[in-house]
Amino acid sequence: MRKIRAFIIFILIPLITGYLVASAQGHKVKLSSNINFDTNIVLQTDNISLTEKGTIISLTHTGTTSIPTNHSALTETIPVGNNFIGVDKQTNYTSLDEFSTTGKLIKTLQDGNTGNIDTMNWFTDPSIDATQQKIAFVSDKDKENTYVLDNALFIENLATSSIQKIAAPDPHSGGITHPIWDPANPDIITYDYYQYDKNYSPYSIIEKYNMQSQTTTPLTTQAQNAYQGAFSPDGKQFIFLGRNNDITPVMYIANVTTEGLSNIHILATGNFAYPEFSNTASHIYYLQAQGNSGYDLYAATITNDKISGSSPISTGEQLEATSGFIVSKK
Repeated sequence: MRKIRAFIIFILIPLITGYLVASAQGHKVKLSSNINFDTNIVLQTDNISLTEKGTIISLTHTGTTSIPTNHSALTETIPVGNNFIGVDKQTNYTSLDEFSTTGKLIKTLQDGNTGNIDTMNWFTDPSIDATQQKIAFVSDKDKENTYVLDNALFIENLATSSIQKIAAPDPHSGGITHPIWDPANPDIITYDYYQYDKNYSPYSIIEKYNMQSQTTTPLTTQAQNAYQGAFSPDGKQFIFLGRNNDITPVMYIANVTTEGLSNIHILATGNFAYPEFSNTASHIYYLQAQGNSGYDLYAATITNDKISGSSPISTGEQLEATSGFIVSKK
């Protein structure tokens, strides 16, 4: 029964989170998976990393680099130094693995395979801090002690392998997701916190945790039903998604202050996932779906508090929103 409940919770997490609702011909690259990328649209300041069907893909303005691995279920890969850390998803568990630039497995940071199907663990949503010394992730690995199957938030020191539990989930809510570090303050991390209202309807808010003061502050409201936030490279702006009453995602942008968020306004409405800032001011990237087959990666400019000049980097809606993508400086 425990195995079945854990599997159900894992399936519900993407449903409750954002998953309810993710020029020059010489730059177009066609992969074996038939995904086309027009990297001419990627800004010269940026490197975009994503993972599809076990292949780590890096997009820059000058072209595409593909790193195949022997892990076909690899997802959520992030660059860490010269290597990559990603989620190796198996049927009953996931692990956090580190890979080289050739796709070779270097080591397993967190192994979800306990050898007992009733106690196997899930590890997802890895996020590296600006110093490249700490990685945040969410996991249900404490369930044997807490009897709560939802994902909690943890931070691992990569030098010492020590792990600290940062935030516990609201039981039976789907848990915590999408931890993101503040690039301007290594003591600040935000995450999506899922819970239920008085009518037992699920909603989420984005919370900020200060590791220095050990305090938690909500950045968004219940009405916004917010998730998948991201900081600008200078830490002065914050972009995130919310949900209308009809479940349609809304993309917000706000200024970051010491008290929280200010000047919050809507950029656009659409079937978006994972908005991210470029390293060039007033530019963003995001996933968007027009139908039900998948997502495409887009670049756009923020002009007069609205999205303008939206251009697709990929075509065919073949990207999975559950994998997301990472924007780093080129």
